[in-house]
Amino acid sequence: MKFTVISHACLYIEYKNIRLLIDPWIIGSSYWRSWWNYPEVTEDLITHINPTHIYLTHLHWDHYHGPSLRKFQNCNPKILLPKHFNKRMKGDLLKDFSFSNIKELDHGKKYKLRDNFQLASYQFNPIIIDSALVVEADGITLLDCNDSKTFGFSLKQIINNHPKIDFTFRSHSSAQPLPHCIRGINVDKTDRKPSDYADDFIAFARATRCRYAIPFASSHIYLHELTRKFNKYYSDPSLIKKQFDLKVDYYQQCQIMVSGSSWSKNNGFSIKEHDFSNLKSDISNYALRNKEKLERQYSLEFKQKLNKKAFQNYFDEFLKSSSFPLKLLKFRFGFLINEKRNSTIFLCIIDGMKKSTEIIKISNEAEIYKNKLSFVIKTPLYVFNDCNIKKMHNTYTPSKLLEIIITEKDGHKKLTKYFKLVDLYENDSLPLKKLLTIRNVKIILRRWRELFDLFYFFYVIKIKKGKIHQLWHSLN
Repeated sequence: MKFTVISHACLYIEYKNIRLLIDPWIIGSSYWRSWWNYPEVTEDLITHINPTHIYLTHLHWDHYHGPSLRKFQNCNPKILLPKHFNKRMKGDLLKDFSFSNIKELDHGKKYKLRDNFQLASYQFNPIIIDSALVVEADGITLLDCNDSKTFGFSLKQIINNHPKIDFTFRSHSSAQPLPHCIRGINVDKTDRKPSDYADDFIAFARATRCRYAIPFASSHIYLHELTRKFNKYYSDPSLIKKQFDLKVDYYQQCQIMVSGSSWSKNNGFSIKEHDFSNLKSDISNYALRNKEKLERQYSLEFKQKLNKKAFQNYFDEFLKSSSFPLKLLKFRFGFLINEKRNSTIFLCIIDGMKKSTEIIKISNEAEIYKNKLSFVIKTPLYVFNDCNIKKMHNTYTPSKLLEIIITEKDGHKKLTKYFKLVDLYENDSLPLKKLLTIRNVKIILRRWRELFDLFYFFYVIKIKKGKIHQLWHSLN
């Protein structure tokens, strides 16, 4: 058995005639030229990938990457998905790609791909679809948690079902837009520090009792002109390893595996070295090499017009879904959109109380405060149009191509509620009656542990005012 780290969150596992590719984002950029793999994926590495199976953990574009998936349409791989309330993952594959062999995996159920090769998908997070994958091949067990921050009874289920975990792959950063994208906030004082993410990574690794912990799904950089400032918060895996080595006993090791690094049962590790201290110069050189691609992206703001119909269609349906049987959205907010081709500023207003939308022209940004809104989100025109047309508002927030303006005292809480409602809506969980199908009830019953994990999270973080890494202490 051999596995190779391909990119940011992409893993390639080979055993005899099985070649499993997980979360392929291997070419180009993601999120409207905002995210780029770091280090870059070499063409030589890509040409050797020929998957028989592809597993997609969730919908975010750095995992479910359209251009990368299209490279493998001629291979005719079997596509594996976590079985969730959301039918979007499967629906988009059928609609936008030529994949026809698709299977949804029940939570916690083991699936045999061949003798001595089986896998199991474990979903986590009741609001959005996210999942971890356990692969058992040739006597070796890999836990690819990726972005899934599994804890409590849900993690205990994984450990009980797979008691001997050899490799754990887990992210060590956050893709959330908060607090980084809020205008006027001092992020250095309000955000979690790199050492906090390292503590989370360490606590998780200890809980799984793995032999090797691999920092994963966090090595991307920003090249877009609006997001390059966020590179200062890059989560350096070498710092994760340094903190790990100081705190963890000898029986566990932290191993950095950048793109092209591999491990095989016969030969052990083959590590590609990368000097992360060159981050600033690497970013400058990377941006220079991709200058034309970036310029073409920026030019879209001067070519497009606001798609008013798409905005109204999306939010009319969103408001309708958020109002039955309970009115979940009881405030007003807006989007600030600059149509540069006409030098026109639009304020697109969503009124949760009246269940209505409105588009008004304003002469300058200061006028947003006259409209009694809880918050306003400023985002590029091409991003806004795309999100409305493709029903992807829950996917664009990791891009960080947004600036949030809080316009009333409790606007931050309402903003958080809005993001949660969008996640529920786009993951087929709103209106709430959608959950009451035979399919979804079965899914809920298989994932009953998450209900207790929610209470555990509330107890540790809200009542005891604990740190995030303490969520895994009960299993250490």
